[in-house]
Amino acid sequence: MQLKRTTLTALLIVLATLSFAAAAITLTNITEWHVQTPGTPPVVKVKGADVDSNLLSVSTNTASDGTNRTVITIKGYTGDPTKYDEVIKICNKDASRTFSVSLKYNGTLGGGWTYVKYLKLWLRTPSGQLIGPLTINSGTSVGTSIGPVNVAPNSCVSVPAEVLVDASTPSSQWNTDLITIEVDVVSTG
Repeated sequence: MQLKRTTLTALLIVLATLSFAAAAITLTNITEWHVQTPGTPPVVKVKGADVDSNLLSVSTNTASDGTNRTVITIKGYTGDPTKYDEVIKICNKDASRTFSVSLKYNGTLGGGWTYVKYLKLWLRTPSGQLIGPLTINSGTSVGTSIGPVNVAPNSCVSVPAEVLVDASTPSSQWNTDLITIEVDVVSTG
């Protein structure tokens, strides 16, 4: 009888210990998030010197998700690499803080690589040095990037670009969007 009590007591102690070990406690610490805006972002994209609204255009719009979009339409002559020295400028409007900017490929949004062989992008530093290119073609992985380049307060860096459209592109495809690509300007500072 003594052995049964000892065994039963030991079993109860083990079960009690296991139930405490398995018990979990949940604490909820409440935080409040007050969302505000100081206004427009300190790093902006503006039209470059090569924008002519015929071969190269730059506009902005607000997407349905509320994000600002810079829309660049670049035309390349069939079979000839077509290069632009300044498509856009990335400008730092902040008077005291330097930002590092990179260009990051985020994939295609429409169309395909049937007629577009590549799009190359560079970052031109304030001293004139070219960083890149970021060569975007059918084999480029999403997330590929170039940079960063430091943009000092109240200054800009330019983005040159080159595009190659296949020589066999039929005239029915001329002046239409052959492909739409997302490239983000990533700014940290």
